[in-house]
Amino acid sequence: MSFIRAKEIPPGSGNWYDYEVETIHKGNKVIQKHIRYIGKSSLRSSHSTLSGKGAIPHTAVTSPTPVAPEKSARVNKMKTPAKLIASALGMYYGGMPLDAIQQQFRQDHDLDMSESTYWNWVKRFTKEAIRQCKDFKPDVGDTWVADETYMKLGDKAIYFWDVIDTKTNYLLASHVSFSRGAREARILMRLAAQRAGKTPKIIITDKLGSYIVAIEDEFGADTKHIQGSPFKTVFSGESTAEIERFHKTLEQRTKVFEKFKDIASIKLLTNGWLINYNFFKQNEGCGNIPPAQAASKVVPVKDWNDVVIPEGAPDFDYKVSLHRRKSVKKGYPVFDAKLMPIKRETKESA
Repeated sequence: MSFIRAKEIPPGSGNWYDYEVETIHKGNKVIQKHIRYIGKSSLRSSHSTLSGKGAIPHTAVTSPTPVAPEKSARVNKMKTPAKLIASALGMYYGGMPLDAIQQQFRQDHDLDMSESTYWNWVKRFTKEAIRQCKDFKPDVGDTWVADETYMKLGDKAIYFWDVIDTKTNYLLASHVSFSRGAREARILMRLAAQRAGKTPKIIITDKLGSYIVAIEDEFGADTKHIQGSPFKTVFSGESTAEIERFHKTLEQRTKVFEKFKDIASIKLLTNGWLINYNFFKQNEGCGNIPPAQAASKVVPVKDWNDVVIPEGAPDFDYKVSLHRRKSVKKGYPVFDAKLMPIKRETKESA
């Protein structure tokens, strides 16, 4: 027979958690075998009530009938439930380092796995996210902003180039390089135009000379190039203050990348971070919805659960319907996005 047992972790903290255990008799000994972690104890209020010298000791609660272990959807050839893997990816691209994710999973799910396990999840499903989103075409505006930041990689500087659409805040392209030359700027502009399916009417950059040649070569005379500070330029009443917020979010990207010493991993994570920013991260400038939902009526994914697809599960696109929240009358408008799943063919997991 199985039991629900409450355990205080750590002792004296007042935090109680329920576990399903099974009583096993071995000769004259009785032991309890852990079956599964359930969650925070529903009896925690009574456990934490003080009486006499201390808290009431926890007791085993007998279940009237044996509880069957919960079956969770899993990715092909992987033991960990798909939802937990998706949760780890969200934590990682939100700026949480691998060792912190490891500790969180040990605490919340009683899972003790190495950091390399989480890193393998990140690599595998980042590639899957790139594959799923590679054909997505956002409906963006005609004014783009380009800028570059850098971080140290050993004794070298590594540069991150970004192009963002000011209408939707959609991050059109990111590029990683060891130099700030015209060749790298051309690659950035080409990637942005390929993603948007068009060239901009206006592009705003800083005063880096590489942009002059790159924009002329890639876009020609039809695109007006404005040089100055991308953070202070105002054109036709359109402020680029949202780019300032964007660069604050880049601090999360830097935290994710700082531990890596090879350019290949950083390039992979740059593309993964772009997807997390565009498709999953709420953006104040878009009305607290991800930029992809502001830039398209159909999106291929809504969160990391759509990337970490269990074996045999249906795959969906999502039709986006936006409704402005009437209760918010000051500041930026806030939208509620209703996502209607559009079933596609069943596919194998990554």
